[in-house]
Amino acid sequence: MNLKRLLRGICVLTLLLFLSPIAPAATSEEAAKSYFDEGMDLNKLRRYDDALGKFTQAVQSDLESHKYHQALFLTYIALRRGLQAVQFYKELLKEHPKSAVTHYWLGRFYLESQSMENAALEFREAARLAPKDEHAVISLGHVYLRMGKDPEALKAYLQANRLVPHVAAVHAGLGTIYYHRKDDLKAGKEYEEALKSDPSLTEARYNLSLIYERKGELSKAMKEWQTLLDQDPNESQARERLARAYYRTEQYDEAVREYSTLSQVRQSSPEVFFALGEAQIMLAASLADSDDKNQLRNLAIQAFQRTLELDPANAQARKYLDRLKSKEPTSRGK
Repeated sequence: MNLKRLLRGICVLTLLLFLSPIAPAATSEEAAKSYFDEGMDLNKLRRYDDALGKFTQAVQSDLESHKYHQALFLTYIALRRGLQAVQFYKELLKEHPKSAVTHYWLGRFYLESQSMENAALEFREAARLAPKDEHAVISLGHVYLRMGKDPEALKAYLQANRLVPHVAAVHAGLGTIYYHRKDDLKAGKEYEEALKSDPSLTEARYNLSLIYERKGELSKAMKEWQTLLDQDPNESQARERLARAYYRTEQYDEAVREYSTLSQVRQSSPEVFFALGEAQIMLAASLADSDDKNQLRNLAIQAFQRTLELDPANAQARKYLDRLKSKEPTSRGK
């Protein structure tokens, strides 16, 4: 009797197993996404160490996803553990030596630590393993450019441009190479293309402004300098160029305004104070109101005095100062 019951129980259990749905095991991609989402939630709570562990698991579950590597990269950098990250990626490559994505992100960590040769080595290997993945080729261009290897950088950028046209960083890099070669025509076109996609590229915009200035297109140059100042009011190079352009075009009130602002930032520059004094006396000469004239002349005296404090050998500033103090008519210095 007991045997019959046992057999009947086994049959029932077997039937239940066949009828009951069995949950499929999570795929590595699903597991990686789950770890990533957990890590993002932990980051929001500023539990960065815990987030680091989750992003590490995401990377190990889906090695070829740039998204998970990027999250891990940013967390390592935020925690200032670059050396630990390099060691982690070296160990990862021992297990997966043909992973182009892993080579690429090791290169990124080397780049972050200014180890340019090692970064270039990893980016080259990543590009060899995955020649159609633009990430390594673009980064290789950046590294070569920073190393001063313009021919190698040009080759990498041109290859990247063939893979994915219209990437702002690629066009900016090409523009800089042509700029170094004094090929203003090509450099200008590349910078213009870069700024269409990413208006925040300040170096590209500043270099483009200088190209416009050299070509005699001063209004275009002034527009670029003003845009730079709108983006960053502390951009003193652009402000000085803009102030000088206003002076050259006899817009003395704007020149005074820009040089006055610049003098507050570059308080130890005799050139800035001298230029401010010149702009002030030229503006004074264009005014009809005597009180305004006298006020500007007094301000010019202060500017030239500050110039001489910083540069006692400035004979032109002393000449201006002597004329102003004796109330003689002033004219633009030659």
